[in-house]
Amino acid sequence: VLRFYRQQKKLDEHISFEWAFQDYLREHEIPIPRVYPNKDGTELTIVEIDGLRWQVILMEFAEGESFTRNYTPELICSLPPLQAKMHLLGIEYAKKMRGGEKAWTELFDDLLERIEDVTEREKEIVDFVERVRVFHYTLNLKLPHGWNHLDLDLGGNILIEDNKVSAIIDFDDLDYSPCIVCLGYSLWAVLFAEGEKIMRQYLVEYEKVRPLTKEEYEVLPHVMLFRNYALGVADLFVFKKEFEYMKKFLELEKEIKALVFTP
Repeated sequence: VLRFYRQQKKLDEHISFEWAFQDYLREHEIPIPRVYPNKDGTELTIVEIDGLRWQVILMEFAEGESFTRNYTPELICSLPPLQAKMHLLGIEYAKKMRGGEKAWTELFDDLLERIEDVTEREKEIVDFVERVRVFHYTLNLKLPHGWNHLDLDLGGNILIEDNKVSAIIDFDDLDYSPCIVCLGYSLWAVLFAEGEKIMRQYLVEYEKVRPLTKEEYEVLPHVMLFRNYALGVADLFVFKKEFEYMKKFLELEKEIKALVFTP
């Protein structure tokens, strides 16, 4: 697979770090496609075409389905431990590669600063947008941090073959961040697709590998609510979803606000 990065989105050193981290995960048996080095021995290739500078990676092709909403029992048993192991490795890698990483301090969505007026929409949507606008959640600085994928769900970043994870791809959102944020985003995706019972099963399987701290239990519902807000706004304004589709986000908002997580 020949991957081209979007123009002027990432610095060369950021892409190189992204793939160095994936190499580290692969060395520890995380299923990640390897990158083939170019003739100079480097993974990142720079190509100029008609005055445009392209950043290019040649990746191993991995078999599997990349878009599915079906969290099967087999996946609920295998995917959460894999994510937990990735988080432990991300914490470990951060300790090995310390370089001025900054802890996350707050969750808020800045997309609303760049969108059009919504006063002509349905009242439920107007109210939803206003709740997103005022949402600011301060994160506990004691939360375990590491290098995290931050987009692990069945919407394109996990390849599935025969009910097994064949590859983890797309580390575009890789960041030094609280591990609970990455987990919370994934739990939101399971809740959206399968409901609370399967979501809680996912958490149980995850904690068999990495038990959560007291601070992580406290922040988890807020992380999931933030994910619901951020993706809801994106679907509303970027992908132009209609009201019938947006009702799911309104329903989940109520469900998430009622969630309680305890050890």
